[in-house]
Amino acid sequence: MFEQGWATRDPEAMGLPGHLADVTVDGVLGALTHATAGAAYLEWTRYRAAAELHTRLVAPLDTADRRRFDATTHCAARIAAVLSITQSAGEGILTRAVALRDRLPDVAACLRDGLVTPKYIHTIIARTDLVDGTDHAHLVDAEIAAALRRRGSWSAGRMRDMVDRIVYRHDPDAVRERRTRAKDDRGFWIDPAPDGMAYQCATMPAENAVLVAAAVDDLAGRVCPKDPRSAGARRSDALFALATRTPYECQCDDDDCSAPGWTGEDGLLTTVIVHVVADAATVNGDTASAQQGNPGFLAGHGVISADHVADLAARPDAVLRPVATSNPASQPADPYRPSSALDTFVRIRDQYCTWPGCSNAVWTGDLDHITEYDHDDPAAGGQTTDVNLGAKCRFHHNLKTFGDFVDDQYLDEDTGRVVSTIATPEGRVIPGPAHNGYDLHPGLADITFEQPAQDPPDPPRTSPTRRRTRLADKHARRRSERSRNRRRREFADNDDPPPF
Repeated sequence: MFEQGWATRDPEAMGLPGHLADVTVDGVLGALTHATAGAAYLEWTRYRAAAELHTRLVAPLDTADRRRFDATTHCAARIAAVLSITQSAGEGILTRAVALRDRLPDVAACLRDGLVTPKYIHTIIARTDLVDGTDHAHLVDAEIAAALRRRGSWSAGRMRDMVDRIVYRHDPDAVRERRTRAKDDRGFWIDPAPDGMAYQCATMPAENAVLVAAAVDDLAGRVCPKDPRSAGARRSDALFALATRTPYECQCDDDDCSAPGWTGEDGLLTTVIVHVVADAATVNGDTASAQQGNPGFLAGHGVISADHVADLAARPDAVLRPVATSNPASQPADPYRPSSALDTFVRIRDQYCTWPGCSNAVWTGDLDHITEYDHDDPAAGGQTTDVNLGAKCRFHHNLKTFGDFVDDQYLDEDTGRVVSTIATPEGRVIPGPAHNGYDLHPGLADITFEQPAQDPPDPPRTSPTRRRTRLADKHARRRSERSRNRRRREFADNDDPPPF
């Protein structure tokens, strides 16, 4: 029956619309969401079948199998043959299937229920192999599954950080040993690529990689807007110039170009800053905290272990800046501009761009007023507060500003956390990040901000031709949309139908 139903490929039999041409845009988005969940279920089915093969063909045999091709190889060969994939790919499926069955059964249930995509399953399995065979495995499995079941969206960076945070806290000794081995195995190599190109690769401590990337970005940006190269090409040329100490110049061919470039002889014009966020106890080398494996966050990289934090804090060039628990929200002379303390807090809290699925770093991104700031009448809405500010990369900031997407952000009174959402132009509401700085540093919920005393605002500007400008109309529509989405959420939480 299953094979016959699959052969017909009847979308309606699988709960999907039969003809997308007759479906609204929101309905098409819904079909895409259901298809993604279905793909996760099919992937879970494939892993379950592979694990069953392992149970029947591998587990019963003596572990000291001395045949030329052991039972695992034969089992993987069957999988590779029926799926028409390579032997190594078949072995990869078998390895992940056994890991889900034996080490991560709760995570496997999340895959079955469509709560995590196959791509992220690879990340979870790879980054939890430290706890394989230890007493912490079932705890790590349960905590990761609980995080996956939390309402919210994921990106590659947030998924990696969530898994690392849980592993580092449960088994810091294994993390410490593995980090030592990794540092000893650092290296540099090149691989050939087509068309006379080559790949250049290196492994090094994360903070060194972040420093190199920052230096490359700084030099690559020393061109004018007319430079014809792509961003990737500029970064490649900048890396070569830094390594060979050769000049780096703008290639716009404009005689009046004032881009600074680089001669290859003098030092870089700017100081590279690497941001590391950690609890005070970990930074101060508190033994108890370090034993608990309380991790930190290295901007541009992700979660790092407590030992790694302590090592960075002990560097002679490290500058420690404690975060106060009570701070001004905006600058006294300009209520639109966040204070330095609020700017830092929002970036620590959000870690990455808050747009669903985006992993762009927040320290080089923008801070966006979720509800638009009213420059004519600041008291009318869009205040500069921690709840109303969110981090976005430049692309998603512009997409929200000039497009019809509507974002929202509010304080969850039950958890004390700031929660965000994104609504598509069709009204489909997508939850914001499921993992952020609150998970790494719960003390962020204790930090408060107050508005400083402000000068009286200037009288509102008036328009001679319109009662309200087009921009004001757009902002009003967005405020109305946010209010409607919040009412829908409140009724959904209470299992009551909305009155509209």
